[in-house]
Amino acid sequence: MRRDKKKRVAILGSTGSVGTQSIEVIDNFRDRFEVVGLCAEKNFKVLAEQVLKYKPKYVWISDERKSDFEKELKERNFDSRFEYIQPSRLVALDDIDLVVVGIPGFSSVEPVFYAISSGKDVAVASKEAILCGGSLIFDLAKKNGAKILPVDSEHSSLWKIIDLYPRESIKRVFLTASGGPLWNLPKSEIENAPYEKVIKHPVWSMGAKITVDSASLMNKAFEIIEACYLFSLEPEKVGVKVHPEAIVHSAVELKDGTTIFSSHFPDMRIPIMYAMLYPEIPDLPFEIPSIWDKSLRFFDPDFERFPSLLLGWRCAELGGPFPCILVSADDVAFSYFVEGKIRFWDIYCVVEKTISYFEKNRELLPSKVSSLDDIVRVSDISKQVAGNIAKEYCQRA
Repeated sequence: MRRDKKKRVAILGSTGSVGTQSIEVIDNFRDRFEVVGLCAEKNFKVLAEQVLKYKPKYVWISDERKSDFEKELKERNFDSRFEYIQPSRLVALDDIDLVVVGIPGFSSVEPVFYAISSGKDVAVASKEAILCGGSLIFDLAKKNGAKILPVDSEHSSLWKIIDLYPRESIKRVFLTASGGPLWNLPKSEIENAPYEKVIKHPVWSMGAKITVDSASLMNKAFEIIEACYLFSLEPEKVGVKVHPEAIVHSAVELKDGTTIFSSHFPDMRIPIMYAMLYPEIPDLPFEIPSIWDKSLRFFDPDFERFPSLLLGWRCAELGGPFPCILVSADDVAFSYFVEGKIRFWDIYCVVEKTISYFEKNRELLPSKVSSLDDIVRVSDISKQVAGNIAKEYCQRA
């Protein structure tokens, strides 16, 4: 895209962590972006502030918050017009160039599917969209000339390194994990960790779902599969190291014995900026602390205390619908945990048993995931099975 032409951007989940930081990036490059669409689920106050400031053509908020949102705008004398339009329709409009997807969970899958089908570049923070869409969305992207641009720090940093070296020179890649709030606890405490402790991440400020997934390393399991899809890697070529300082975000081990690290102070605006401005590497428009005075530690994962990580390699190897099963079962288990119905450890148990169930009952699944309907079908049946399994654990919580 020409430098004198602004990218027209729609942000899904504009009031969340990724959405608000995407807007910060836009504020630093106002000559490069035009905010055309903003979508939120519940936070009508923040959405109203964003609409007042950017005056987008298109807006969406859930029906349950729509009246509150309109009242907020009226009280602030908003006099511009916009059109309410659902995210899955919004992303396909001709006057949008880039879609930033900050919606968590399975709800991100449909808008990503339609954005890519319409040839839009998509900056994706939602791992679930990539895992559930799988090879289908990457095939669609290739067919329609769309780019899938990873927003999370690990894959963004890995992307920068992999772009520099011939694929045949790469021996292995590594994703890093901070270890989350429970890394130093014994297994007995991890098993019964309360919600209040689980959501206190030592490095990142994120939404509840991704923070809980980070505490169990389930999030890193997702990222293993995501790396396989994004960079066409075999599962055995993706490794994980626990790195509490979260300075090094990824590494690439070359066949000549050298290892290339990608590091920066943990600030999500950096990968967001890279995705939104790709292929440029602009000057950093904000200050970040130096990393040169930091000590860096690396550990092998402890699979006995954090077995969820193993599900990443397992589902990557199984392929097909199994990454979607992993995501869908985790959504169900997370809800049960947040509601206090199951223990933290039971999240892993529910997800693992759901995967095992479908390994033995593959006839219940589509033979090939070749449409959005297939993805929805896999997710629905996975959630049903996971819900039944979760109920077995409710009495133990």
